[in-house]
Amino acid sequence: MEIKGQISEIIYQNEVNSYTIAEFETEDELTTIVGYLPFINKGDSLKIAGNFVNHPEYGRQFKIQTFEKIMPEGLEALEKYLAGGVIKGVGPATAKRIVDNFKEETIAILKFEPERLANIKGISKAKATEISEEFNEKWELWQIVGFLERFGITGQNSKRVYEVLGQDAINKIEENPYILLDITYGLDFNKIDKMAMDLGLDRENPKRIESAIKYGLILASHNGNSCVLYENLVKFVSDLLKINETQIEEELINLKAKEEIYIEEIENKEWVYLKNFYIAEQNIAEKLLALNSTRNIKKIKNFEQELEKAEQDEDIILSEEQREAIKAVNDNNVCIITGGPRNR
Repeated sequence: MEIKGQISEIIYQNEVNSYTIAEFETEDELTTIVGYLPFINKGDSLKIAGNFVNHPEYGRQFKIQTFEKIMPEGLEALEKYLAGGVIKGVGPATAKRIVDNFKEETIAILKFEPERLANIKGISKAKATEISEEFNEKWELWQIVGFLERFGITGQNSKRVYEVLGQDAINKIEENPYILLDITYGLDFNKIDKMAMDLGLDRENPKRIESAIKYGLILASHNGNSCVLYENLVKFVSDLLKINETQIEEELINLKAKEEIYIEEIENKEWVYLKNFYIAEQNIAEKLLALNSTRNIKKIKNFEQELEKAEQDEDIILSEEQREAIKAVNDNNVCIITGGPRNR
């Protein structure tokens, strides 16, 4: 279901993820809308898709699935938008004067002829330029959010995209859609890959292959793996992209040269790491070696007697494996114990 209207009041907005609860005025009614709405302000006009739900405590609400910012329709809506505080230095009085003076030309004046704003009492030439620049900046932002929505990328992620890529985001994404995977968390590779194909990128584009390599390494990390066998990674990417393995191996060389990945030989097998994971493992190894080389100041003398006394005091009987683990902790500065707990 799709409805159009204007934000009349923002009840709540999460500053981190932009989850919003707002009053939304349509031609027919005033309703409560809920969903992720980055860069939304009081007075904004929206076209939203979703459906009505009944909240057990707050009643009927419209739950947003996707949204698109649109220019205010009608002079009254435009005045409300300008008066809502979205543009610095423009309050209700100034907004009314602008709309009363320029009427249906208002948007064109704001976008293309800002010098004419200086004809209005209280607006200097400098202020006219500032108003126009801020209006156009907001317009560019609307374009970015709308562009990403076309490809199923939520408003929540579009905020992060704008923060990283800025006003030139659309051009950068059209040049390399896979950049979205580097700057946002949780995006599906297949969705971005389809977006790239729709934008006309070649199936054998190096950026596509490099992105699939990184995607494979990130997927492996979800299962607790910081690296992947070279041949397994090549096969995964080949199956994912339906391209030959030679091209993948070429891009692995390029990524290694750019130090975006590391390839390390362990026991005659090559393992591939993302840069961050490789550096993290190196740091952990260095810290463990440093800890292990210091003097053991915690070692307990008469360990066996003290351990038996502790068992008696706590009324427990340790298994042989548990005793070995505690002895290893006593004898060494660093001790790594793997495996989950087991009941005896």
